[in-house]
Amino acid sequence: MASVSTWLPSVKRRSKSRSRRQGSGLVLLAILLLLALLCSHLLTNGYLSSDALARYAKLLVMRDAAGLRFEYSGFLSPQVSLYLSLLLSALLGVRESVTPYILDILAVAVFAAWVWRDLANTQGPIWASIWTLLLVLHPFALWTATSGQDLGLGLLTVYGLCRTLHVFQNTPEPRSYLKFAGWLCLLFFVDARAGFIAMAMLPWLALAAPRSLLQKAPLAFYMVCYLPFLFAALGWMYLNWLYHGEGLLFLQQADSAFRGGYAQAPYLPWLVEFGGTWWLPLLWLSVTGIAACPSLLLLPWSRTPRAWAGPVAVTGAIICAGAIATYFWFTTHSVQFLALLLVPVALGLKEVRVGNKLPATLALIIGIPLGWPVLQHAPMPEVRHWTIALREVIDLRPREDIELGAWLADSRLPTLIDDQAAYAVIAARGDARDLILPFSDEFKLALASPERIPPQIVVAAPGTRQGAQDAINRRFPGLWKEGRPGYQLVYEQEVWRVWQREQ
Repeated sequence: MASVSTWLPSVKRRSKSRSRRQGSGLVLLAILLLLALLCSHLLTNGYLSSDALARYAKLLVMRDAAGLRFEYSGFLSPQVSLYLSLLLSALLGVRESVTPYILDILAVAVFAAWVWRDLANTQGPIWASIWTLLLVLHPFALWTATSGQDLGLGLLTVYGLCRTLHVFQNTPEPRSYLKFAGWLCLLFFVDARAGFIAMAMLPWLALAAPRSLLQKAPLAFYMVCYLPFLFAALGWMYLNWLYHGEGLLFLQQADSAFRGGYAQAPYLPWLVEFGGTWWLPLLWLSVTGIAACPSLLLLPWSRTPRAWAGPVAVTGAIICAGAIATYFWFTTHSVQFLALLLVPVALGLKEVRVGNKLPATLALIIGIPLGWPVLQHAPMPEVRHWTIALREVIDLRPREDIELGAWLADSRLPTLIDDQAAYAVIAARGDARDLILPFSDEFKLALASPERIPPQIVVAAPGTRQGAQDAINRRFPGLWKEGRPGYQLVYEQEVWRVWQREQ
């Protein structure tokens, strides 16, 4: 009889865990289908993300390079999303052009399923389903999933990072801190915002950490949490030095993903208004963040003592990270950091009291319409294009790049071209065969010794966006206008020219 009395609860726990897994699987499939339909609608209406297009071109380069090597992907952006996109395109057999969108959709769907499972454990599956759906319908979540801006994996990783703060208070043991350190280290390779998030998290982490530990060994606590992240940053500096001779290249080059919107600052309304300052963007992000996510106001009234500390620390860290990033001319739009507020919202919902479930639901519903004006305030071009494509057809095709890509598809000579400036051209060409690109020794030798220049050169016009990014144009300033001895002009338009060696 004693064995029976201990066996039945065990079976019940296993059955409950199995139902949670099945439920989270169904949520994953449902959210995946919902977001895929929305993204398909956007792409059908002509929406085109320049960031997704650049990643598509990078995938073509990695696919067609003679022997895939780590340095082919470059060190000016985090690498995880690129390699996952390459894996997805190989496993699913889909076109590389849609893989960046698929990766973001999949990441947000996994985030939603994870949130549902956490909420179901504390609030029950019905409330978990309602709140998860309202979270996904928030404009910040829809933008993260379908805009092709490579934000989905960052949201998922930040959630994995911040949910460990709850464990700090319940089971303060070294394994808990190592989980936080592992997620923070992973974030460096996933998201270019990682440095600002890690910096802003430093003071706020003290709010969620056990007070006894901070009193006895604060330095040891921070060392355990941050040493893996520091080693990741130092390792990245070493790779930059090893392959490019400059350890801080990823922070010095203006068009690096780790510099964010710095190179396009004059064309980004957010940076035109707030760039180089921190107090005003801090105030703006605080007010609009709370307005778009009003359920954060319920954090002080949690089910258990100090359960509010983790979500409040995450909220403060995200807002401060956005302000610091704006000061360093990184932030392209406020939603780049405000979208991460979905994480403390989800964490806070886990601790909602029984009497506050209805107010929390109303707050989530109110946040959806309030999020749209925040998203549309001083929008960068792609936010504007995305919102238009939700309603009507829009034509965003880069015609000059498409025309040159089609021309190069027929002219299969070895061609010197910079994929940083001509990513849309490579995407339109459909492959990177016979292209001599900046990571290759042939490209470096051609710039160092003009007599080694290949039979065909693609160069962008000075004064254009492409020309500013084109290493060939910077190395040979007069090439676009005058060409080179022994070369003739075979293709010309407003932005691009192609010079070909005379027969």
